[in-house]
Amino acid sequence: MKKKGELTTQQIVLLIVIIMSFIVILYFLFRLGFGESSEKEICHNSVVMKGNPVLSKGDVSLNCQRTYVCLTKDGSCEAMTNPIIKKVGDNPEETYRVLADEMADCWWMFGEGGVDYVGSKAKEANYCSICAQLAFDDSMKEIGEFEAGKINQDELYAYLAETPLSENKENYLEYLFGTKDIELLKADISGNINNSEGIDTFGAINLEESYFVMMGITSEIGNTYKWIGRIVEGVGVISLFIPGINVVTSAIVIGAGVGTVIGGPKIAGLFEPKIVALTREGDGIDNEFMVPTIIEAKSETFELLNCKDIVSLA
Repeated sequence: MKKKGELTTQQIVLLIVIIMSFIVILYFLFRLGFGESSEKEICHNSVVMKGNPVLSKGDVSLNCQRTYVCLTKDGSCEAMTNPIIKKVGDNPEETYRVLADEMADCWWMFGEGGVDYVGSKAKEANYCSICAQLAFDDSMKEIGEFEAGKINQDELYAYLAETPLSENKENYLEYLFGTKDIELLKADISGNINNSEGIDTFGAINLEESYFVMMGITSEIGNTYKWIGRIVEGVGVISLFIPGINVVTSAIVIGAGVGTVIGGPKIAGLFEPKIVALTREGDGIDNEFMVPTIIEAKSETFELLNCKDIVSLA
């Protein structure tokens, strides 16, 4: 005879099924980015609190975790252990969308250029944030546009200029850089370089390498201090004066074309000529920001950004 309160075998089996189903559902939620969204929201909230003088009296710490993302066509990923999988199809725009979303998320996480999250007590320096680390599965080369093993970043930026973040919203380029005209921006960068060729490309992403989606902020100390300071070896900072575009203030460029700026063609020739990143003034604050960009991880280009500190966690 079954005592009152005892579970029958059928009820136990049903309970086990419910628990297992719940675990499976949680697993797929995290695989689809639920956990990723939570981490980004936690980061955003800590940035806002850090930048609020009332809330940050207790020295609020940033809680920004780098995410690890693998782009793949077939769903596998040999390039990274336990990443967030982003599966894309044959249309290259699906890949551009993933990259664009990572850049936009990074900008949002760190306050969209309107939050000083390093504080006035910080030393005069550049502070970088690595929002995501990207890897590319071998199957990405099966996409016709990328069969040579590279993603043309000029095509990515063209996508940013043409595609809204979501329905009835501004496009990615305007959200990030304050302009819809990437060609005008590139032309002005090239025109401000003292040579006949100029630099009018953002270069390419090598699918064999790992990349950072990163941005940065300068401390507000010293009103004349801008991103990278002035010029560091191998990198030029080109000031931009584009009619109708007030928020983009400079471009970080490397390679031939900045040789006359940084000390001669010997240094410039070490790097493939390209636009590394764009910067913009803070919105209502004295800081300047390097807008989210995609840079090869642990590369010479990354080192030349002269980051004083990485404010996100690995």
